[in-house]
Amino acid sequence: MKPGTLLTLTVLCAIFLYAQVFILPAVPILISGDQSLYLHDGTRMLDGQVIYRDYDHFTFPGTDWLYMILFKLFGVRAWIAPAALVILGSCTAALTMLMTRGVIAGPSAYLPGLLFVSLPFASDLDATHHWFSAVFTTAAITVAIGKRSLPRLFSAGVLIGLATFFTQSACLLALGIAMFLLWERSQENQPWRVLARKEACLLLGFVASLIPCLSYFVHAVGLKQFLYWTVVFVVKYYPADWFNTWRVYLSGFPGLHRSSAFNIPAFVLVHLIVPFVYIPALVTCISRSTAVSAESRKRVTFLAVTGLFLFLSVASAPAAVRLYSVSAPALVLLIWFLYSQGRWHRWLIALWAVLLLTVVVRPVIAQRNTLRLNLPIGRTAFLSPAVYEKCQWMSPRSQRLDYFFNDPLLAFALRLRNPSRVSYLRPTDYTRPEEVEDAMQALEKFHVRFVSWPKELDDDKEAARHPEGNHLGPLRAYLEQRYHLAHTFSNGDQIWERER
Repeated sequence: MKPGTLLTLTVLCAIFLYAQVFILPAVPILISGDQSLYLHDGTRMLDGQVIYRDYDHFTFPGTDWLYMILFKLFGVRAWIAPAALVILGSCTAALTMLMTRGVIAGPSAYLPGLLFVSLPFASDLDATHHWFSAVFTTAAITVAIGKRSLPRLFSAGVLIGLATFFTQSACLLALGIAMFLLWERSQENQPWRVLARKEACLLLGFVASLIPCLSYFVHAVGLKQFLYWTVVFVVKYYPADWFNTWRVYLSGFPGLHRSSAFNIPAFVLVHLIVPFVYIPALVTCISRSTAVSAESRKRVTFLAVTGLFLFLSVASAPAAVRLYSVSAPALVLLIWFLYSQGRWHRWLIALWAVLLLTVVVRPVIAQRNTLRLNLPIGRTAFLSPAVYEKCQWMSPRSQRLDYFFNDPLLAFALRLRNPSRVSYLRPTDYTRPEEVEDAMQALEKFHVRFVSWPKELDDDKEAARHPEGNHLGPLRAYLEQRYHLAHTFSNGDQIWERER
């Protein structure tokens, strides 16, 4: 793999992504999605609040903290999340291409990384903890796939620790590498003390990076509060929403309209290969039923084991967007299978064709966007007419740092403050009764003028099957008593305004 070619392709990946998250020459697109929660939480940290103490959330604090640092450096600007996506996607693509060394030869070695950035990554342009974690897990696999020397294992452990700082379940990758080291020992008849040193280096690197990252937050909120939100809440209440359980698997098939039709290839491809490509790869290598070198066999086995453990990190709620974030090893193994089987080369040609079509059409579709507003976070473009409509309605009716409740994206776009511990509401056990009580007290204390009430709070069919988990009744009654319906948007979402 030539360094010049790798650098050129990485830059082209960055340009491809830039043309989807910025309207040329430099207008950032405000993308609705989970990133809005982390962006708004980043502004809360910027204002002096501390996660788990002043506001509630279930992931480790890495994403909130990183956005806060970026806001301190550059201000609260709309371009920060799109720029992060460009960097994350192009870097992960480059690491995926490096991952193929010793596994795939020729031009096909670049195909997994290019497919990754053009299909799964481009189908989920949402700068959340998943993608921040993915770049570090991909780096860890790339560092350790060739040699498992002590410095490399320590470095892999450090990278996994950083990935875990964003997504706690990423720690399972360390277990996957540890299991591979155990298998490798048996294959090479290594002394047990050699295995012990390798496992210790991996663990030491993991602890050396993760513990310092978490220490401030544990000290600030206390170990009990930290463990409640990152462990207890995740186990007991996070699955209250059906999309946070195994039932989300294969849901959300992309529609055929212009904006999402090109997500279909990614959805189909990733669901076909994750995790199903790992088992035949393991069987093939362990049984030695293919004519590959011993080194290539170890690399493929390493990819299969680590990829399987990455899948396990999202298996409890395998939504498409989560599968996308752990798909890099599976894409490498897919191309390895097609490359090593001469009769399947036509499928490689088909994948190259899909890649070329995607990299041309996706940016063209994004650049046709015409919805733009001047907001407190800067000149901003919109893919979603509903989000544009909300910002257009709220902008002249609010001022920077006004209190506003229950829409993190709108709060970030207009630089509004959330008075409550909870960032948004759900009609399930995900929103706890104490959070509802806290929200009502905050609305009363700060005389919050506007409250967002999304349509799904009343119409969520899945939540309606378990009405005992809906704790929003008192808040709904409070709104009807102290507020009036100010506006209903075209998608059915509402804004309630406080009675004067």
